[in-house]
Amino acid sequence: MKGDPGAQERLDAAFAREERRGLMVAAAARSAAVVFILGWLAEASPERGPAYVWVLGSAAFFLVTGLAQLWLYLRGRALRLAAYLLILVDSLALAAALLLPNPYLAPPVPPAIPLRYATFMYFFVMLMQAAFSFRPQLLLWAGFCGAGAWTAGFLWIFTRPETITDPPSGASRAVMRAAYFDPNYVSMLKYQNEIIVFLLVSAGLALLVRRSRALVAERATAERARGNLARYFSPKVVDTLAERDEPLGRVRRQAVGVLFADLVGFTTMAEEMTPEEVMALLRDFHGRMEEEVFRHGGCLEKFIGDALLATFGVPDTGRRDATDALACARGMLAALAAWNLEREAAGLPALQIGLGLHYGPVVAGDIGSRRSMAFATVGDTTNVTSRLQTLTRELRVRIVASGALVAAVEREAAEPALLRGLTTRGPTVLRGRDTPIELWAE
Repeated sequence: MKGDPGAQERLDAAFAREERRGLMVAAAARSAAVVFILGWLAEASPERGPAYVWVLGSAAFFLVTGLAQLWLYLRGRALRLAAYLLILVDSLALAAALLLPNPYLAPPVPPAIPLRYATFMYFFVMLMQAAFSFRPQLLLWAGFCGAGAWTAGFLWIFTRPETITDPPSGASRAVMRAAYFDPNYVSMLKYQNEIIVFLLVSAGLALLVRRSRALVAERATAERARGNLARYFSPKVVDTLAERDEPLGRVRRQAVGVLFADLVGFTTMAEEMTPEEVMALLRDFHGRMEEEVFRHGGCLEKFIGDALLATFGVPDTGRRDATDALACARGMLAALAAWNLEREAAGLPALQIGLGLHYGPVVAGDIGSRRSMAFATVGDTTNVTSRLQTLTRELRVRIVASGALVAAVEREAAEPALLRGLTTRGPTVLRGRDTPIELWAE
């Protein structure tokens, strides 16, 4: 898969496992079919004595080779080339069993007689067995082996001195009938039809299998991309983004709303909890806060321990990005209040969170290495949001928002009522910055 060689290796390994399982199923089905044919021949064959043993022995050979294949695949010792070798052996053996005369028959049957039967159809069964491998190369090989083995047998009969072929063009009907009913007659047209159709079917099946593998690979790539998107966006947004050739687009600079949330006093609380309790608490907290981010159309950029970073306006900017960020903060506080009621009913202490909100330009895109990529927003806006969240402890408030976010909410005029409760705290110089920033808190 593009950009992830490890994923392609895993897909190839999965195909290899399914190829082996398919060959196991085919070998088992073939062995069961041969057992049935052996039983039928034992009952229906008119031959007796050595000729009878020859017929059953020829069929039993394919039971032995089928069980040998099944044993190899079950033990996982079959080399990749073993399947090709076994198909070659099967093709030669099948052609010999169908075309070589029974040496114990009396009187002997003319060698050309077997070519009149419809026995060539058994090669299609071999082709079906190869299709179970889900390997296009093996199907092509089965086609060439079957056609080659049948051609060798045909030529052995065709070149015999007693063989009669098609009469010359323009021959009378009487001459043609006489040739056709001669027991030594061999039809070149019948042979050509058999070989051409067999090769076309094998090539068609190989193309079908190849296309099926490509569809599986494409589907796996799409699901993997969808899974990556689902880490950041709500299911509704994922459905829209998944239809694009470049879901997240190229690295770009754009204005977004940023929210930083953190559990207050988590470190002290975790000291008195078991690791399992800490993990359960974080999962519960993350799940509830994630629901609010997605409900307000945000991008859940990452979890950082007991904190989370969410952005609004990525990958595409909207008409209410700052408003959605503030609405999400209100939703988080409401979700925390409902959760605290559950915790108090269970005899657990209530939790508090601090929320930092800012609006400004960021650089958005995928960051990381080829083996570990993640979507992220980078820039001063993100850093300022983190600083604002830290101020909630110093100011003993739940929300600290920048003047830029408040101005953006007023400018968007989507839900101005969300600003109720926020009061100005004047310009403040944040740690690590020289320029003061207008603060609003609640």
